[in-house]
Amino acid sequence: MIEQLVNKVFLTRGLTHLSHWNTHSYAVHVALNEFYDDVVDALDSLVEAYQGLYGLIEIEELDSGKLPKDIIKHLSDELTWINNNSVEITNDIATLDNILQELQHVYMKTLYKLKNLG
Repeated sequence: MIEQLVNKVFLTRGLTHLSHWNTHSYAVHVALNEFYDDVVDALDSLVEAYQGLYGLIEIEELDSGKLPKDIIKHLSDELTWINNNSVEITNDIATLDNILQELQHVYMKTLYKLKNLG
């Protein structure tokens, strides 16, 4: 399940970077910039801790995707997927769950900014 998360986050990181270039709103531009900078660090912490417990994960290929028409919906849907799969992602290990919550925080913070400041 962690491999699916990595795949989703890396795809979303790229899509938000493209959306960051494709907006006329400075607030959206900045919010998406912060997201794609912060989300990799949050994911990196989770994957390194996970690998410390379970060994190296294997990802042979990353999905590609089209630029979403609605970045807010895309981020919201992905956050819902993370929330719904959190136990499977972390194997119900409290420390991994805490790190995953930091990743979720990056999504929530960005959604706040996009919905209220953009």
